[in-house]
Amino acid sequence: MCGIAGIVALDGFDLQKLAAMTQMIAYRGPSGYGFAYSNVGTDARVRVVHGVAPIRESSNPQIGLGNRRLAIMDLSPNGNQPMQIDDGRLCITYNGEVYNYREIREELLALGHHFFSESDTEVILRSYQEWGEQCLQRFNGMWSFALWDRSLQRLFCARDRFGVKPFYFSPLGRAFYFGSEIKQVLFASDIKRIANPRAIADFLEWGLQDHLEETSFAGVFQLLGGHSLILEPRESLKLTIRRYWDLQTEPELRITVSQAAEEFREHFERAIRIRLRSDVPIGVSLSGGLDSSAVLCEARRVSRGARFQCFSACFDDSRIDERPYMAAVATATESSECRTFPDAESFWKVAETIAYHQDEPIGGPSVFAQWSVMREAQKHGVPVLLGGQGGDESLCGYRKYYFFYVWHLLRRADPAFMREALALAASLGSFHWSIGTVGRYLPSVTRKRMSVLQRLAAAGLRKSADEFPNFLGAGPNLADRQKVDLLKTSLPKLLRHEDRNSMAHSIESRLPFLDYKLVEFAVRCPPSLKLKNGWTKWILRKAFHGRLPEPVRLRKSKVGFDTPQADWLRTGLRNGQSHLWKSPDLRMRRFLSPNSFADECARFLCHGPGALPAETLFRALSLELWARVHDVN
Repeated sequence: MCGIAGIVALDGFDLQKLAAMTQMIAYRGPSGYGFAYSNVGTDARVRVVHGVAPIRESSNPQIGLGNRRLAIMDLSPNGNQPMQIDDGRLCITYNGEVYNYREIREELLALGHHFFSESDTEVILRSYQEWGEQCLQRFNGMWSFALWDRSLQRLFCARDRFGVKPFYFSPLGRAFYFGSEIKQVLFASDIKRIANPRAIADFLEWGLQDHLEETSFAGVFQLLGGHSLILEPRESLKLTIRRYWDLQTEPELRITVSQAAEEFREHFERAIRIRLRSDVPIGVSLSGGLDSSAVLCEARRVSRGARFQCFSACFDDSRIDERPYMAAVATATESSECRTFPDAESFWKVAETIAYHQDEPIGGPSVFAQWSVMREAQKHGVPVLLGGQGGDESLCGYRKYYFFYVWHLLRRADPAFMREALALAASLGSFHWSIGTVGRYLPSVTRKRMSVLQRLAAAGLRKSADEFPNFLGAGPNLADRQKVDLLKTSLPKLLRHEDRNSMAHSIESRLPFLDYKLVEFAVRCPPSLKLKNGWTKWILRKAFHGRLPEPVRLRKSKVGFDTPQADWLRTGLRNGQSHLWKSPDLRMRRFLSPNSFADECARFLCHGPGALPAETLFRALSLELWARVHDVN
């Protein structure tokens, strides 16, 4: 687990720029750092140095790779990065974990390869050496990397299937910059910090982020999950981006409940088992929900009784207090609990720090709950956490899926419609709802009254309010709707939050529910095996009968890492954050109307009729905070 950086410049570049963009993310890799640099040409020597500044050359290099290392596998110097093999023919800077590296290593050994380290980094290099670009199909894990192939004179870059680990880049004429975080690319490329109107409009109106190749900064892009990138420095820089993996939703599996439960257990056990591979301590991020509880219980089972340290965010608000569920799972697994209690005052004290690390506007203060968990794990010296992210998207855990499911049953005149509609109605009271959460799924007439762009935006951005994204609806079927959430609308944003929150505290977060084989199986299961009689995640509940405490397995309430958003927002608007909405020097006046923004904040503060929901108003406040922290024009 690391942070990466790189520059390819046909006219050469200053090595100190590469060093600076690498060291500015030192928190992603406190175990060490290194650099590799070379010129274009099959005979050009690749210099690699670790733990020292790169050597100044009389002529600036054209290719440079930087790395900050968080040592998780093979803690010896043999695992240092950038790593090269074959006297520099292949050289890589890499961030992530290939969890099945042991199996691939055994296969490569049988094919005659020799290894000098025990790291998964070397497995990637030798896999590429053996199979070329097709090596990506063999990896099960999370990764972003850039690999310089001296023989083919190309930079081969790739991001894992779901985009768990980030890869940002900017192609500027005869130069190409990339890194784990946007701030690195902005620094190295000297791009003007200008907000991207398309990304800002989607964020303000719909809460969408990370759904595009574009970012909130004009001119900075992300390599999407499941994609690779090849850069060839010839007369000019030739850039080619390809999709190497896509989530298949068809054909739907013909399978019984018992068969599905058994196959789910097999996939989940393997996902947990390979994610327990580590040379450092592993803990669990425990929310008390079904997903993280299943992760802890299965980790305990497959690790032959090992005891885990659990980290949780807790609240005194009874609506979102999950401590009884946390305690039930911790007791059942004999795990030690470490609880942190985020509050409004603490959030606003670190809001600018969080905004700095997130690089793009944050969608709500719930990010702070996860931030607090990662901070607590760092304090206790636990550098790896297992978490439950991805379970809701792959197993239909969000209540919206039930609405979509019932709608599809009605469209098909399925006899199950009445039963499931009644079951849905009976279970509504057990879920934590807010109008801001469900607003984007409401009819356009209702949305008009809640539209952030119509009520807050400057004239130039307001026209976007009527452009409803067609991918937010029910979709042609439930599996396709899950795919959209997994690859576009829901998960990518959550993964960015998780990556920045964890890496800001030098923590590696591992997500068993995003094992791609598990996801491919779950998405193709019939909807009736995921949603049944008012229950969500039916397969998981069936599979974990006898493995989870019954109060957790059979709970219908859903909270997740939530916070009392309205109370926290009012606290901020009243105390210390008034400069973000009362200031005559509104940074985002190109997008937000200063007078309308101030009026809406005042209406929200006094609980005025028709006030915007906390979630939607917070996005506007977050946009201004982001612009100030990152000096956005």
